[in-house]
Amino acid sequence: MNFFNIMGININIKRMVTSFKLGSAFLLLFLLGCIKPYEGKVGGFDDVLVVNAKITNELKNQEVFLSRSYRFEDAGAGPEQNASVRILANGNTFPFEEFEPGKYRSVTPFAAQPNIDYELEITTENNRFYRSDAMQLPPIASIGTVSAERFTNNKGVEGIGIFVDSEDPTGQAKYYYFDYLETYKIIAPYWSPYDAVVLFEGETMFATNVIQREREEHTCYGTDTAKSIVLQSTLGLSENRIAHLNVRFLDRDDYKLTYRYSILVRQYVQSPVTFAYYETLKGLTDPSQNIFSEDQPGFLAGNVVSLDDPNENVAGFFEVSSVSEKRIFFNWEDFFPGEEKPPYYLTCQQVAPNTEGTLGNRALLNAIYEDRLRFYDYNRNPSAPPLDGPFLMVRPECGDCTVLGSNVVPDFWTD
Repeated sequence: MNFFNIMGININIKRMVTSFKLGSAFLLLFLLGCIKPYEGKVGGFDDVLVVNAKITNELKNQEVFLSRSYRFEDAGAGPEQNASVRILANGNTFPFEEFEPGKYRSVTPFAAQPNIDYELEITTENNRFYRSDAMQLPPIASIGTVSAERFTNNKGVEGIGIFVDSEDPTGQAKYYYFDYLETYKIIAPYWSPYDAVVLFEGETMFATNVIQREREEHTCYGTDTAKSIVLQSTLGLSENRIAHLNVRFLDRDDYKLTYRYSILVRQYVQSPVTFAYYETLKGLTDPSQNIFSEDQPGFLAGNVVSLDDPNENVAGFFEVSSVSEKRIFFNWEDFFPGEEKPPYYLTCQQVAPNTEGTLGNRALLNAIYEDRLRFYDYNRNPSAPPLDGPFLMVRPECGDCTVLGSNVVPDFWTD
């Protein structure tokens, strides 16, 4: 059994194979639900190139992500390194360079333009050659309003919903994909301006001290991306508009809501072929929408193929989409004034490891060496273990916000 990762979502290759050869007949085949059996070995491992590539009408250094499929027992997808990546556009070539393992960025900024064919070409380190279908920029439509509301979802859970209302007066944009980037303030509940350090340790003697912390570890900012696929089509509707679409829900007990929260919602206008691909991908990742057996083997192919071997499986998709985005901020008090705030990420307990023992066996010193605990305060009332040592200590997540986020205030942040 093997997996691959697309847009941060892990896909089980055994779940289903819907092989898309994205040509002129693609949409018809999709609508008819034509399923092509997968002829690979069930339970075997297929080493597959995975392509995550989306270029937009934003003037920026566009990015392409390449990885490999991985076995269930592996930690995750491995990057496809040292590849040659470029995008061809009606006689122009945009080369890419690898800035992190498996992550490629265009050497110069560019924005996708209407009525131009864009093709992705990849040559891997072992000289395997891949090319995508030609894709064009879909219509451009600006996102409408993004709002937050206190409400109870269909599972009876109360929280905050993020909603989008959008409209394309031209009537040209029909297929939409939404994702988001959320940022939230983190305050370490057991932060101290001091750190515990070991000055020296020997067989019979040792010394510890408390020093001033050298960096900001009290207030940080966490960032998360969308983990699900949100699609909306206005095809067949009386009006070409999106009304009150819920793109994100946060349980009221979600710590992200505790202080201040911001979400950047991005609206992508897609081509029919791209939209159909994501609809199928969503079906693979949402058990409630997948009518196929969990054990039915299959493979979801995209629009990138091997020019060396037409039978080689290639996962992922090369997408050209127009994008528009909008950001909102809110505080806990804006929706839950005077109400108890959500609990912290984890339960924080104070401990006071003692210093008894010989070299290499002193609990407090080992905790400091291994960065397993952080100083919170002096233990002014020592008692029985685990509260008999000189310092009150807490887990790093409880006393150092940088374990969970960045101590750099984002450029866009406002309080």
